[in-house]
Formats: sequence, C-alpha cells, structure tokens
Amino acid sequence: MKKLTKNRNPNYTTSISVSNNNRNKLIALANIYETTQKDLLSRLIDKEIEQLSFSDKNLFEYIFKAIKIKDNFKQAKKKGNYND
Repeated sequence: MKKLTKNRNPNYTTSISVSNNNRNKLIALANIYETTQKDLLSRLIDKEIEQLSFSDKNLFEYIFKAIKIKDNFKQAKKKGNYND
C-alpha cells in the first residue's frame, strides 16, 4: 500500500467556461487595474467572500474545505499516491 503524501502545492491550473461577454468584461477590468485576468478574478472572489454574512461565511468555509479535500484526493490519485 502506497503512503498518502501531503500535497505541498494544492493549487493547480484549471479551466472554467464563461460567456464571451463576461470574458470581455474581465479583460477590460484587468486592463484598467493593470493586472492579469487571473489576479483580478482572485481579487473579485476575495472581495465577494469578505462581504458574506457570518453564517454564509461559515457555510462557505465548510463547502470550501470539502472541495479542497476532494481535490487533494483527486490529485493524489493522479500521482499514484492513493489506492482505491
């Protein structure tokens, strides 16, 4: 049985689909703020999270932790560090 190793870099690039209208808005905002689309999207997400109510923030954290656990298992399985 292979040992489950801790993933030291849990962030990896993934893709999302957005309408061309939203993509164009993201490009325009990124140009105004002189940043990348990726960095702008991160800032917008962080700003939205900050505005959540206390209960919604707790719910967000609960869901976010569950998704991170799922991602860690998926990445470990891809790397062969997890046996079914």
